[in-house]
Amino acid sequence: MNTYSVGKLGMAEGIALVFALVTPRLFLSRLADALQQSGQLVWLSMIIYTIIPLLILFMMVYVNNRVAGNIVVVCQQLVGNIGAWIIVVAYSGMFLANSALLLRQYAEYTLITALHQVDFQVVITWYAVTVGIICYLGIESLCRTGYIMLPLLVGGPILTFVLVSPFYVAYNLTPWQGNGLIPALQLGITGGTFNFGVLSLILLSSAFQDAKTIKAIAMYALGGTGVLRIVFALVYIMVFGITVGEEKVMPYFEMTRLVYINEYLQRIEVLFILVWVILGILSIATSLYIGLYLIVVLLKLPALRPIVPLGVSLVAQLAMLPPDIGYTIQADQWLTQISQLGLYFFPGMLFVIALVKKRGKKTCADL
Repeated sequence: MNTYSVGKLGMAEGIALVFALVTPRLFLSRLADALQQSGQLVWLSMIIYTIIPLLILFMMVYVNNRVAGNIVVVCQQLVGNIGAWIIVVAYSGMFLANSALLLRQYAEYTLITALHQVDFQVVITWYAVTVGIICYLGIESLCRTGYIMLPLLVGGPILTFVLVSPFYVAYNLTPWQGNGLIPALQLGITGGTFNFGVLSLILLSSAFQDAKTIKAIAMYALGGTGVLRIVFALVYIMVFGITVGEEKVMPYFEMTRLVYINEYLQRIEVLFILVWVILGILSIATSLYIGLYLIVVLLKLPALRPIVPLGVSLVAQLAMLPPDIGYTIQADQWLTQISQLGLYFFPGMLFVIALVKKRGKKTCADL
């Protein structure tokens, strides 16, 4: 009997799981990249790449309702053993790569913003050890930790938006059409991989109570993070404008540096750094757990904990491979492109095959 499919996670834990996976890049450089492509119309792109992953998740729920079992069993039934290996290994690689790239970026930004004199390898090690401990405790502990921290992770950005309100310039939101409708639509489609983590609800389906819970989690989690992204983008544009906003490497940190309450309370960005550090740790741990979980399920191993140290070591080593932060950001963009296979191609293929085969309803034992 395996020890990693508990089937007890509810809506609160699932929302925390999805939030940890789809939100961390909100605090990195992706918003500045999005502004370069869409301009003031970036909010439309964010609506599109919030809706698309939600529809794809519903497609995968349909597949799981047609074919009983976890992701490996479903793929074996629909595309055979070789196809199942390819799909599951690809998903595992995407999540492990995501964990490694997030680890590197958060370590770099921690050095830049807070720990200027600390050795880079010390920060990587600190993050890796913390992530390893969280993964070792299991998916229940990970999700419930995220749920406990969720008010802080949501409240921190909202408080920032309020405190920088004196710097709002509504005129910066014009022209409303930004760089045009076509670039915004293109970003909306390719940017769907920002919400790629919502598929974790399907990959970890046996850890949740039922299909109805998974659908509700996806709607609330993606809807909430979508609103947070849109508000952040609009506030950021009003504060910095497009020209200056495109140049910021750390948009959220730059915004928090503007916070000024009075002569005794200013330059309090360190407090907000704690928020995105906590979110970063949870996101890295969640991506690592899912990547290892898929390997364990594929190889039919009885437990995940014994391979956690190996997975942490692998991710830490991969995180230290890029020579600098510029190359890391470029690698992160490559991962975004590759992840379109996992968001569009694999689910689309499984959905079409499930429609054709019509295997009938499942027993809900694993979903």
